[in-house]
Amino acid sequence: QRIIFSLRWRCPSSFYSAKHHSLQVEDSTETRINPLNIQMLSRNLHEQIFHGGVPEYRAADVERSIKHLEKHNLWGKETSLLPDVHLKLPQMYGENIDEHFRILAEKQSLPYLEAATKLLQAELPPMPQEWSWEVGWMRYEPGGKSQRVDFPDESALVFDVEVCTSEGNCPTLAVALSPTSWYSWCSKRLIEERYSWSNQLTLADLIPLETYFNTSRPPGGQWKERLVVGHNVSFDRSYIKEQYLLKGSKVRFMDTMSLHMAISGLTGFQRTLWMANKLGKKRGLQEVKDHIKKAGQNRKGPMIGSWDWVNISSINNLADVHALYVGGPPLQKEAREIFVKGNMIDVRNNFQELMQYCALDVEATHQIFTEQLPLFMERCPHPVTLAGMLEMGVSYLPVNQNWGRYLEDSQDVYDELQGEMKKSLMTLADDACQLLEDDRYKEDPWLWDLEWDVQEFKLKKLPVRKKKNSQKAAETQTSTPLPD
Repeated sequence: QRIIFSLRWRCPSSFYSAKHHSLQVEDSTETRINPLNIQMLSRNLHEQIFHGGVPEYRAADVERSIKHLEKHNLWGKETSLLPDVHLKLPQMYGENIDEHFRILAEKQSLPYLEAATKLLQAELPPMPQEWSWEVGWMRYEPGGKSQRVDFPDESALVFDVEVCTSEGNCPTLAVALSPTSWYSWCSKRLIEERYSWSNQLTLADLIPLETYFNTSRPPGGQWKERLVVGHNVSFDRSYIKEQYLLKGSKVRFMDTMSLHMAISGLTGFQRTLWMANKLGKKRGLQEVKDHIKKAGQNRKGPMIGSWDWVNISSINNLADVHALYVGGPPLQKEAREIFVKGNMIDVRNNFQELMQYCALDVEATHQIFTEQLPLFMERCPHPVTLAGMLEMGVSYLPVNQNWGRYLEDSQDVYDELQGEMKKSLMTLADDACQLLEDDRYKEDPWLWDLEWDVQEFKLKKLPVRKKKNSQKAAETQTSTPLPD
C-alpha cells in the first residue's frame, strides 16, 4: 500500500506574512568581550542577529572554563583585538537564525516538494505497448495514441537515458513518466542512418526538457519550477540540453540512489559484508576474513554472528535498491548489454525491446521513489536538508579549450607521483622483510601486529630427458640433409 505523507511546511502565503526584522543600528566602536576575554560579535551585528538580547553567564560555568584554560596554559594570554565590523545585514525572517533559514528553505523547496507529492499520489497511466520510431519527443495518451511534442511540459518527471557507448557520448534514447503521460525520445543518430556522424556534440544533439529546438529560451520567456527524478540522475542530467545554459533553468533533480544512501546506505566495509552475504555464508565469510586480514584489523575481535542487518540495506544499483524497497520479481537487466557491447545497428534491430527495458527502469524508479521519499522526510525533516540536496544536484563547472590540457597534465602528474609512491613502498617493503629474521618485527611499534606468516612455495621440477634420447635426437638432426 502506498504511503502518503502530509506536508507540514507552511503555505507560500506565510512567507509574505512572516515578520521581517531589520534594525538600523548606529555605528558603535564598542567591542564586546565575554568573561573569558574572548572577542565576540561587534555590537551592531549582535543587535541585528539577536535583536539586542543580552547573554547570561553563570559564575560556575565561567570558573570551570577558566580552570580548563589554565590546565592547557591558555588563560591570561594576550590576544589582539580585531577591528569592529559595521555591516547592514539583509532582512531576517522569523525571530532567530533557525527560523530565518527554515523559512527560506521552505520557500525555496516547497514547489519541488509539491511536484514530488504529485508523483507519489498519482495513478500512473498504463505503459505503451508499442513505441514510436520518430526523432525527438513523443507523448502517449492512455488509450495508446501518440503525439509529437517539443518537450514534456510537466512539473514532475521520472526520467532515464540510455547511451550506446560504442557510438560515442551522444544520448541514444530516453523515456520519461509524468503523473498523466508516458514520453519517449529518440536521437537523430538512432533514426537516421548515415555513414558517419561528428564526434563533436552540440546542444542540438542533447535532450530538450524545457525549450524548443534551436532555442535557449522557454516558451513565454519564463522558467518554471520542475522536478526530475532518476536513479543516479546526474548521469541523465549530463544529457539534458538546458543544463548547459549558464543562466535560466529552474529544474531540480532528486536522485533515488542518493536518497537510498541517506536512508539505508552502506559504508565501505558494510558493502563488503553485504556482498559476502549475497555470495553465500561459507564463501562470504571467507571473503570477509580475507578483507579483515588485508585491512590489518584485529582478527581476535568478535566474529560476525548475525546477518539480519543485510535485509534492511543494499548496494546502490537500481536492481538491488528496487529489491530492497519494493520487492517482487527481480529487474531484468540483460538488455543493457546491447547498449554497452553492441552498436547502433543492434539498437535499431532491438528497438522495441530496448525502449521497453528503459521504460521498465523508469517504472521501477518511480516505485522506489514512492517508498523512499516518506522515509527521507521522516528521517531528515529539516527543510534545509532537502533544499541543500536540490541545490547540490544542479552544480556545474564551466570549462574552456584548456580543459583537455588540464586533464592530460593532471594525468601525467598522477602517473609520476604514482611511480614514486610505488618505488617508496617497494623500498619500505624490502626493509620490513629484513625484520623477519630473528623475529625483529616484534620490536617495531608499527609492524608488530601485522600478519607475518610465511608461505612455502613449492617449485615444480623440470622433467629430465634421458641422455640416450637426447643423443639420438642430436644424431638425427646432424644427419638430416639441408634443402637446396
